[in-house]
Amino acid sequence: MAGNKGSKYYDVFLDYKIWLTKKGGHEIVEHTHFMLLEKISQTGSIAGAAEAVGMSYRKAWGMLRDCERELGFPLVETLRGGSGGGSTVLSHDGLNLLLSYSNLRRDMDKLIKENVRAFFRKINEPLRLFVPFLLGLILLCSCNGRGSVAEDSALSGDLVIFHAGSLAAPFKAITDSFTSIHPKVRVLAEASGSIDAARKITELRRDCDLMASADYAVIENLLLPEYGLENIRFATNEMAIVYTNRSRYRQQIDTLNWAEILSRDDVAVGRSDPDADPCGYRTLLTLRLARNFYDTTLLREIEQKDKRFIRPKETDLLALLDAGAVDYIFLYRSVAIQHNLPYLELPHSINLGDPDYNDFYSKASVEVRGSSPSEKMIMKGEAMVYGITRLKNAPNPKAAEAFIEYLLSAEGGAAILERMGQKPYSR
Repeated sequence: MAGNKGSKYYDVFLDYKIWLTKKGGHEIVEHTHFMLLEKISQTGSIAGAAEAVGMSYRKAWGMLRDCERELGFPLVETLRGGSGGGSTVLSHDGLNLLLSYSNLRRDMDKLIKENVRAFFRKINEPLRLFVPFLLGLILLCSCNGRGSVAEDSALSGDLVIFHAGSLAAPFKAITDSFTSIHPKVRVLAEASGSIDAARKITELRRDCDLMASADYAVIENLLLPEYGLENIRFATNEMAIVYTNRSRYRQQIDTLNWAEILSRDDVAVGRSDPDADPCGYRTLLTLRLARNFYDTTLLREIEQKDKRFIRPKETDLLALLDAGAVDYIFLYRSVAIQHNLPYLELPHSINLGDPDYNDFYSKASVEVRGSSPSEKMIMKGEAMVYGITRLKNAPNPKAAEAFIEYLLSAEGGAAILERMGQKPYSR
């Protein structure tokens, strides 16, 4: 994390490390060990893990053996037999250690983020003395130039937005703020699954100014280049397992046993339709990625069970959860935050929320319906990125352009999204 562009510390970063030590102070587990464990879980071999982190097999093997000797328990196990001649997997203790480290690292990142920002603001304070002067100069130039306020006030008419169900709450807040600036614009927002939103344009030929998708790939595959002008990425998210205070086994579920609990006969699980909603195929991608870490049989059972509780879009699942028809739902973390629901945070390796895992995420794929019933699309695992596009035949193109500008602004839409559990997209 560096200072702001133009500051003295622009190319200086503040970083941190986490490691385990024994009494006496010598390190026994540090970041490289965790990288090795993570790559072993992904590749199924120590050799593959060593290559991935850029070290020799002999060094990787030695590091693991030394670590196991210090800890007093095995971190990896060798499975023999099969057409491939066997594989290496994490032991129960090894998996527990890796998942616990991943969760700790995520929590530490959140904890220090604001403190690091404050640190760089403090050490760059002399530069900030010029800010009031610059703001005054900008304001003076704006007043003497062509008045942007006058131009903005000329915006009027209906602005039609089709958007993902998971954007219902943040877009309500964003459109309320936008129309307070542009009172002559009336926003007509319509929530649905993102794929269904695209089909309203491609199949039903409905007029629309903007389409916002929970997956930018839906815009890429279904709307460009025939219907949309661009594909602007603007927000992120991650998968979570959401429940209530009435859910069975809510006090026992954790990152190690969730697959076993969700597969139980007396537990009902809801998810959205992968043919209609990105949350639906992302649920399947999460389950398939989890096969690298959890019992494959249990995960297949979860995928096949409770199909009567599949709904067209992710937010429809909230009604099932509220009524007690299901115990758990696969849902976006942001929606759980917006509705004040408890949720289980999944490891980065399967929650589709961390771009650093994109190579691993891409190993999972799901086939869904395409732009027509006879067509199919293959959706590959990728860190979640939301997208928005202006339509070529938008009835109100000026208002659509102004809305996108406000959506992307740090003080406007981006701030609202972050407040409601979604981080703005950054390259």
